[in-house]
Amino acid sequence: MLVQRPPSNSIATPLTWFYFEDDSYNANNPLNNSNLKPERTIDYEVGFQQKLSNSSALKINAYYKELRDMLQQQTYLYVPAPINSYVTIGNSDFGTVKGFSLQYDLRRSVNTTIQANYTLQFADGTGSDVNSQRGLTTRGNLRTLFPLSRDERHAFKFTFDYRYGSGRNYNGPVLFNKNILSDFGVNIQSFMVSGRPYTREIRPQPFGGSGFFGSINGARQPWTFSIDMRVDKSFQIPTGRTKPLSANLSLRVLNLLNAKNIRNVYSVSGSPYDSGFLLSSDGLSTLENVNSTGEVVVEEGRDEFAYRDAYSWLVASPNNFYLPRRIYLGLRFDF
Repeated sequence: MLVQRPPSNSIATPLTWFYFEDDSYNANNPLNNSNLKPERTIDYEVGFQQKLSNSSALKINAYYKELRDMLQQQTYLYVPAPINSYVTIGNSDFGTVKGFSLQYDLRRSVNTTIQANYTLQFADGTGSDVNSQRGLTTRGNLRTLFPLSRDERHAFKFTFDYRYGSGRNYNGPVLFNKNILSDFGVNIQSFMVSGRPYTREIRPQPFGGSGFFGSINGARQPWTFSIDMRVDKSFQIPTGRTKPLSANLSLRVLNLLNAKNIRNVYSVSGSPYDSGFLLSSDGLSTLENVNSTGEVVVEEGRDEFAYRDAYSWLVASPNNFYLPRRIYLGLRFDF
């Protein structure tokens, strides 16, 4: 069991009570609560491991996690005047995480190490974070479980490492009586994860939407896939001491294939490129208003083109994607 103290920015102070009447009118900024209980996490886990050969094994693991007394917004109605109602933070959220993982391990065998893992997980709860029920609590907090925003249903992970030893353990190519690949290795890590859930909305708005479509977190983002690679070689530098100086030169490439992995999508269109606003009736009305009220500089309709261009620049947000390919060159000394 893990017991975690509530964040300090959610606990009330004397200033909270001093400005209580003024701050209670701001529904977007819930009042802190001095009577919060610690958040609790209870884990249950069972596993099984089977040897397949002298260098390989299979692991099976199942787990169940309960999240209790999680923080969530709460609305208190029918409070005596002049307050009438206010929004605060309470221990009203609950969640469960159920999962199963299957892992294959191959220890160093003829220069090669392999680890492959598949995880199936169901993360459900009444709220993904402290603000997930904002605007809904005037009719009571939701008590129905739905997929949490961090739920990743399927995850595949694969690690491959090929490495040459040194001295008597070296079995690589030799050039001019030199073990040219001594202490040289290549490590490749790849993962493929199913998309996280989000809530569809029905009416397009600039860079967003309004009105629920379907269930909460009932839609899924696309899968993500990436490969990371690291190539390194170690060198021994004589120093005249008993223990020589060791240097490791490495080249690390993250997102080797430069995949465009989607991080966020627009809630109406389900696309990371376009919110669908300009093609909607509200968007067409906006374009008409731009043409009728804007100052025409060159020709009729020029303002609409400028508006479309500016909108396209903003809607193509780089925050909707994970980072592209990155290359790092490193040098480490061990002494």
